[in-house]
Amino acid sequence: MVLASMQPHIGGTNGIINGNLIICYFAVPLTYLEAGLLCDPKSLYSTLRDGYLLAFVMTFVYILMPFLARIGTYLLTYAKVNVWLLKGIEVLYCMPPPFSTGLALCRLARADLPTSVITTLLGTSTPPLVGINVKETVYSTLVPLATGIALRSYVLKDRHLSISTGWLSQVLLLAIAYQWFCDAVLVDASSLQAVDILYCVLIACVGQLLLSSLCWILCSQWLPRNILLAALFTSTHKSVGLGGWILRGAYHGSAYGPAVNLPLTILPVAQLLLGSLLASWLAP
Repeated sequence: MVLASMQPHIGGTNGIINGNLIICYFAVPLTYLEAGLLCDPKSLYSTLRDGYLLAFVMTFVYILMPFLARIGTYLLTYAKVNVWLLKGIEVLYCMPPPFSTGLALCRLARADLPTSVITTLLGTSTPPLVGINVKETVYSTLVPLATGIALRSYVLKDRHLSISTGWLSQVLLLAIAYQWFCDAVLVDASSLQAVDILYCVLIACVGQLLLSSLCWILCSQWLPRNILLAALFTSTHKSVGLGGWILRGAYHGSAYGPAVNLPLTILPVAQLLLGSLLASWLAP
């Protein structure tokens, strides 16, 4: 956070070092390679057959969260919150989960990694997102995952238990945090009032806490704790990379663009900070 505040032009989406490229071409493939090395193929298949779990995650991500966001933004209009700010929040809550954040938080909290892998891949591949490079997505997720599984099964065999790769998730979280903080510092908010930015930060933090609490309550009665944590991190985080281009493209050059796009920089930072705190607190 301090480094991003002092030198935001180094990282970020349009920085000297493009954070998106580093995460997409290095951090994400390494994360899925690590997941392939650590996950038993039988546990992945078992998770894939758990229809109740997958149905819950898909329902929470694509039905319940957008519905609650719509109700929340409707009620907040009576509090005189900038309506274009609320539109950006509402659209962002309809986005799929990110490829990497849930897995990194899952490793940090020592939750069930197969659950995180399957729910993340299924969640990000469900919506028909126009403009997403499918081949690039496969090369950065499925190919490293399959490579890790093959190395585990045919090369390393039982020696995979001695491999220490926990530092990968921590490095990934730091890289994501630095990129998102740089974007947050460089966001164009000159046309917005200070109260709009304050409202956005407050809504992002309170909304994330409420959704995480709701997911915990709904899952705690029928899921083991490690699977619950994996499902929670997948269900309550939203992808900026998969959804941000929609808002930026639709409102590029518009007078309402800064207000609509502000949640793209505030909400992911709030999700990452609160998710990291929760993962560290619940880690055994």
